[in-house]
Amino acid sequence: MFDYKRLKLKIKEVYETQEAFAKAMSMGYTVLNQRLNNTVDWKAPEIAKACDLLHIPLDEAHLYFFTLKV
Repeated sequence: MFDYKRLKLKIKEVYETQEAFAKAMSMGYTVLNQRLNNTVDWKAPEIAKACDLLHIPLDEAHLYFFTLKV
């Protein structure tokens, strides 16, 4: 399981709400919620788009998408 705490904070910082970020990602809020709750895995193109929208350099994507929950 991955820890998306840092990603959630970045979403709030840039988009204020997860709903606004989901819209920018062209995905439903439910789909985003499934990703953030480890119910459904992120797809590589989604990670790339999220990094672009959130101004995360691709070489830092692992910090937001692949940090293991302890």
